[in-house]
Amino acid sequence: MKKFGITFILMLSLISCSNEDANSSLVSDYKGKWQLIEMSGSTINSVTTGSEMSWQESYVFNTNRTFVKTRIKDNTTTTASGTFSVVTILDETHLELTYSESSTLVGSCYGNLKEDLFINNNNLLVSTWQNCDGPGLVYQKKK
Repeated sequence: MKKFGITFILMLSLISCSNEDANSSLVSDYKGKWQLIEMSGSTINSVTTGSEMSWQESYVFNTNRTFVKTRIKDNTTTTASGTFSVVTILDETHLELTYSESSTLVGSCYGNLKEDLFINNNNLLVSTWQNCDGPGLVYQKKK
């Protein structure tokens, strides 16, 4: 029974690695505009930057946990919005976005209103969409 208890506590601690941070100051760290700076595909050497990218895109994150995503493609501007939460998963900071309605801007592996982005070691925002054959998208915070 003692082994079971220790195993249970160990498993619980591993599962609890994903916890939402309720601290508003953490949310303010991501406040502002993040601009798409790099796009890549699934083939080797398919990285594009600047005006060579298929579209221009940005996120604006607000301290009230709302966001707006804007994409400019073929001289057409499209926007979508929703709410987000800051979550730590395996020592990585993730922004989990929930869109208020269905949109072509949702970059998700799941085909729903959720989108997941993470902050890498270079303080760049990276989309997880590439994990399921979507484009690799990297964003930089504008000052």
